[in-house]
Amino acid sequence: MSKSSRPTQQNRRLSATIVPILVTVAIATGGASAGLGESVAPAHAANPCAAKNPCNPCAVKNPCGPCGAANPCGAGNPCGPCGARGQAHSETCKVPRLAAAAKANPCAAKSPCNPCAPKQPCNPCAAKANPCNPCAAKANPCNPCGAANPCNPCAAAAKIDLTAEEAIAAYKCMLPELQAVYAKSGLAAAKSYGGWASFNVRPYVSDTHGGRYVNNYADKVGDKAYGKFEKAGALPVASVLAKDSFQVDAKGRLSVGPLFLMEKMKAGFNASSGDWRYALVGPNGAVIGVTNGQGSKNVEFCAECHAGVGETQDHLFFLPDAVRKAAK
Repeated sequence: MSKSSRPTQQNRRLSATIVPILVTVAIATGGASAGLGESVAPAHAANPCAAKNPCNPCAVKNPCGPCGAANPCGAGNPCGPCGARGQAHSETCKVPRLAAAAKANPCAAKSPCNPCAPKQPCNPCAAKANPCNPCAAKANPCNPCGAANPCNPCAAAAKIDLTAEEAIAAYKCMLPELQAVYAKSGLAAAKSYGGWASFNVRPYVSDTHGGRYVNNYADKVGDKAYGKFEKAGALPVASVLAKDSFQVDAKGRLSVGPLFLMEKMKAGFNASSGDWRYALVGPNGAVIGVTNGQGSKNVEFCAECHAGVGETQDHLFFLPDAVRKAAK
């Protein structure tokens, strides 16, 4: 790959305008409801997910745990897959198709074969003849050790795809919640971005933003230039870009994700960031970091990632072609 072709291909691979975060850890903690982790053998002493096993990737005291405090994809990172699951679900918004499928799931909460059910009547360590044995033969639809079992708590996470219509409906429902939460930050852009120009025809998944569904906005100062995408050149000083986000789980439940902001400052503001000021608002409305301000270190990785296209695209990554509105 030539150096000249790299920015464009990288831009489309990252599919993000704001704060691309390389999620390098593909496993996550949690029980059956999380559905993420590594495939493991049936429960016994060698089980890497056994409660007392020091190698248990889900163990609280495991310093290498995917949700450990020192892990860049840990619970404290709002862009990490572990931090994502910690947010409360919306009480009013959901994806009907996924919610209906979850109710029919043989490992649903009310299923007598659910190995995680509070009132499980069957001994999980019983003989293989026990139809509720979580490690019974493959015929058991609730076997959490089955490689293809979607309820396997140690299996790889299934990618949750929404149709364009579902994504649009989900965002329409979630938008009031997103804006109400972000407004708590006190940042002007967090309160007003909903009235700015938008650039995607539907929400799309950004793997570099924790696998969440995102949307792109630009204020009046920068919208004309930003709408030209790769031909935008350097955006005007005082341009502000926003990317809000939400997430969906296998049960169709929706929740608020972080808000990512970029503001073009005057020359000399911060050479390493290309004079862009990054701001990150968490799913609870708290300001996680602002370049040259509160929690500045928490957004350093934003500038470092965007620097990859600093000379060619003014530190900007753009949307995937498939979801772009027509260039202006």
